[in-house]
Amino acid sequence: MNFDFSYVDIAFVNGKVITVDKNDSIAEAVGVKGNKICFVGTTEDLMKIVDEKTKVIDLKGRTLMPGINDSHYHPILNGMISSELDSAMIDTGLTRVKNIPQLLAVLKEVVDTKKPGQWVSSMGYEATKLEEQRYPTLAELDAIAPNNPVQAMTANGHNSIYNSKALEYLKVYGPEDAKKYPEGEVVVVNGKLTGEVRGHTHFWLWGQVEYTEPQQRKAAFKSQKQCLENGITSVGDMGECDAPSYHIMQKLCKSGEFKIRSYMALHSIFGKPYSLEDNEHWMKLGFVTGLGDEHFRVGPCKFMIDGGSGGPTCWTREPYSHDPNAPSEHGWEREETIAYIKEVDAHECQCTSHAMGDQAIEHMVEGYEAAFAECKTDAEREAFKARRHRIEHCMLVDQDLIDRMAKMNICPSVNAGLQVRNGKNLARFYGPKREEYLGAVKSMLEAGVVASCHSDAPSGPVGFEMIDGMVNRYDRRANYQCSKAQAVTVLQAIRLCTLNAAYQSYEENIKGSVEVGKLADLIVCDRDVLAIDTNDLHKVKIDYTMIDGKIEYTRA
Repeated sequence: MNFDFSYVDIAFVNGKVITVDKNDSIAEAVGVKGNKICFVGTTEDLMKIVDEKTKVIDLKGRTLMPGINDSHYHPILNGMISSELDSAMIDTGLTRVKNIPQLLAVLKEVVDTKKPGQWVSSMGYEATKLEEQRYPTLAELDAIAPNNPVQAMTANGHNSIYNSKALEYLKVYGPEDAKKYPEGEVVVVNGKLTGEVRGHTHFWLWGQVEYTEPQQRKAAFKSQKQCLENGITSVGDMGECDAPSYHIMQKLCKSGEFKIRSYMALHSIFGKPYSLEDNEHWMKLGFVTGLGDEHFRVGPCKFMIDGGSGGPTCWTREPYSHDPNAPSEHGWEREETIAYIKEVDAHECQCTSHAMGDQAIEHMVEGYEAAFAECKTDAEREAFKARRHRIEHCMLVDQDLIDRMAKMNICPSVNAGLQVRNGKNLARFYGPKREEYLGAVKSMLEAGVVASCHSDAPSGPVGFEMIDGMVNRYDRRANYQCSKAQAVTVLQAIRLCTLNAAYQSYEENIKGSVEVGKLADLIVCDRDVLAIDTNDLHKVKIDYTMIDGKIEYTRA
């Protein structure tokens, strides 16, 4: 009979260990036993307890740090987007599509593989970055697909151009039919349909596309590969394809096939009616946020107030700087938002909403203030704070909103790395004054707000590209330096996407830092990230990704 008396299964030595503990300590070596961290300290001390069974990995000065926790990511949606002809969603991103003819050619190739009536779903382009600086027209989509419904969705996911076959699902056949829907959601220009559908009407129409279970499983595994390669060991799954997706993700996490730890919000990408039904059912049953284990937990009750920052379609207090007449988008009114937040809080669940623009964010803050005001005792107020209510994206704020969040322990998950891909446009959309508080994680940290950072994949940068965006605020696609008023240090950026993200899912005591007794979710970078020029952060590669004490990825 063999007994394993080894104190350490895997020993990482001679490194620069970013612990993210309360002192931001830098260590040299880490020991792992089973799925837990069992040692943090010097190489000399660790080597005293290794034996012939211990696997020793010489870091040679490289950084070891906690695995990245991407607090707002869409594993299924992200993975469904691909260039393969049989993909659930066809990739029309900038790497494939630079102009309207290319976009139409990509879609036509897929149409030719479909039977009449089958959907063609796509996502990825941005009209402002196409050579023509416009959307495809209804007539152009009808010409390539007279017999198939087509969805040509933008990168931010909040609006899409549909062809006539798709608009039939809305019973929209002419401009007069657009009046059946909220103003501006079925877009009419000069008395003619454009094919553009926005907001919750768009989300409902998107919900008419069927994505099969095999397609969603395949998508999850594609995203898992991206996560492992980029050092992401946990995600906040903030919305998928409603009930089938909840079931698929829980099964994959429970079986161990999906290695990435998941905190899955109750939210459907298909819009307001679906998400309301999901959340109401959950609350009616009496469950509270966090049910599950360290592999899969049920996350917050989520809804969606406004549009995206990069379209732009988010709900702002003041008009956009580049075009004062450009329409914003919102699907929830102030009193409706306040009432719903109070309902979620009364059920002792964590609440959150997609809120990009400062008007949407203000309504969220007002809702939390109304719920907080109903707390009659110190114990009730502390219980409210302990729920760690969130705001998703929270991109356009000011100091007053931040200070009000801090008083109630509101924990925003911020898309603060987005400048690395779209900073020049964001500066143009919102102007210099508002840009000073765009993705304002520095001001949030200074105010004591426990903010996190996320990619919103498929919409934004992941891993160290996201960290680069937070630190440098440089648009690497447009070679444009954005305002650095909200730039943070490397250590602050790492804390935002590790320990702070764990706090937002009530898991800061089991993961998010390199400390003895915590889960061994660790990554090794290809260099010492604290010693390099910060302008090279976007070049950092991941050499190892460990989850639960097992090395799940090794860079070739």
